[in-house]
Amino acid sequence: MVTSIPAFHVSDLSKVEGSGDVFIDSRKDAVSSGVFGVRLAVHFDPVVDDYPVGTLQIKVDLSDSAKGIFKATSIELINSYGKHNPTVYLTGRCLPEASTGTVQPKGCRFWLMIANNKSGTTAQGTPDIVGFAIHDRSGNRIAYCTGPLKSGDFIVAAK
Repeated sequence: MVTSIPAFHVSDLSKVEGSGDVFIDSRKDAVSSGVFGVRLAVHFDPVVDDYPVGTLQIKVDLSDSAKGIFKATSIELINSYGKHNPTVYLTGRCLPEASTGTVQPKGCRFWLMIANNKSGTTAQGTPDIVGFAIHDRSGNRIAYCTGPLKSGDFIVAAK
């Protein structure tokens, strides 16, 4: 038996919103497009919110991952930092809504990172970077990937 003390989840003043798709050529095959997409609007203000609030969806069509749409049922942590390329980290629980495969994963948890690399309203420069991982209740990896945005945009307001 493994005994572990759970991590304390303390969110800070943060806001992230937007949508975008990431294409990874090495995750494309005969049955996978090599694309994952994220759509979200999440915020936390400790003055008015008891917990992080918002919606988050990850759509996965990658090789070496379960395919489908995973929607957050709770957002347990949101932390952000940075002035010139604000970065946000989120964790929580999610459910598969349209997952393909023989067995639906149970007890899913997600981890998501977004680095907002665009400054102001210019589309020039480095694309935003998005990374995620989804695990089931046994700790098995269900889906994962990290890469630059091919389309879309995210706005991260760090504390």
